[in-house]
Amino acid sequence: MKNKISLSNQLVLISLGVFLILTLSLTIFLPRALLPYFEETVYNFLNQPLKYFSNNISSEYFNDNIVYIEISNNNKMLISNNAEKVLKTDDFKSVLSLINYEHGTFKIKNNKFYYVATVNNQNITKVTITDEKLINNMKNRLFVAILPVIIMTFLVILIALLIWCNFLVHKIGILINKVKNINNDKFDHSSKIKVEDELQILEKTIEDVRLMILEQENFKNEMYQNISHDFKTPIAVIKSYIEANKDGVMSTEQTREVVEEQINKLDSKVKSLLQLNKIEYLKERYSQTEEEVNIIDVVNKSVEKFIPENNKIQFKVLYKKSPIYFKGTFDMWESIVDNLLTNFIRYAESKIEINIGHRKMSLFNDGEPIDETIITDIFSPYKKGIKGQFGLGLSIVNKTCDLLGYTIKVENTKKGVKFVIEKK
Repeated sequence: MKNKISLSNQLVLISLGVFLILTLSLTIFLPRALLPYFEETVYNFLNQPLKYFSNNISSEYFNDNIVYIEISNNNKMLISNNAEKVLKTDDFKSVLSLINYEHGTFKIKNNKFYYVATVNNQNITKVTITDEKLINNMKNRLFVAILPVIIMTFLVILIALLIWCNFLVHKIGILINKVKNINNDKFDHSSKIKVEDELQILEKTIEDVRLMILEQENFKNEMYQNISHDFKTPIAVIKSYIEANKDGVMSTEQTREVVEEQINKLDSKVKSLLQLNKIEYLKERYSQTEEEVNIIDVVNKSVEKFIPENNKIQFKVLYKKSPIYFKGTFDMWESIVDNLLTNFIRYAESKIEINIGHRKMSLFNDGEPIDETIITDIFSPYKKGIKGQFGLGLSIVNKTCDLLGYTIKVENTKKGVKFVIEKK
């Protein structure tokens, strides 16, 4: 079972980790980084007493941790009384042999010492030496000085973070409740997060998703009702004619013709539903296809199929050059053109005109204009048209165009209706 840790506890643990890292950095790494400055201070400190003593080393200038050594021309050596205590040795000649520069360090029995040496005009060498106590003292003072600042700063930041975390947890709780009740109509879905931040954007996104799900649910319910009605009517007609034939009211030939007609209607509706479902199923595949088709060949083949359906309608296919390639397969564009011409044949009075360009194709018929109240929903399945239902044809056209990277729009003109398909 996975451990459950609240955001507040996680924040406390992270803060403690940050505090530990910060403390280590300021107490270990900072003193090491400042060591050159500490040493410079020590050298300056050791350099000051050199000007106060000459042949006699006066005790008033002594410091318990500073050793004073003076070597005259005749190698006479004057040494402060604390030399053996500080240096922890009485072999002062060996100590002097370690002093080679104006200032520096040397070690005796793993103990580190700092020194400053000068030679005056009389060739008198003066040396001051001290151990690490002075530097350690400076390190301790630094630690004592910065530790309260670190603690106070950490506490202020921690309190601020805890307050912020409390607000954050409250907002996340609101979002969790919204997600849990996304299908609950009785739940208050109004906006609860007032601050404009990423969580408010997420809250709005959840609300948009909820409305989209609700809209899709209503759309599906409406679709099921319309499909049921569409299927129920032909089946009822078939059933009534078969019963009439059994009763001898309707002849077998008449019954056969009516049943065949209704079966063809059902077959057409089933194919449309399968095609609509197929578009959704193959959406990713076709949206990435690089296949192209000569759209003029597609349009000419479709027009040839529809010319015999109504001899009163004149078809015109206009284009400046051939071929003109559109993205997609022959079957997909044939489905688009066939579904549009199916509607055009139903509404056109005398003329259907198709104008094909490089990235654009317009299809015009001189039928009645579309009611402005339904023109915005004309591509939705089962929306009512001028002479009944549009069915699934225009919905298939819209989804297929979108799948291939094209847009389709419809507009009323002075003499008819025009559909425009254009590359996005």
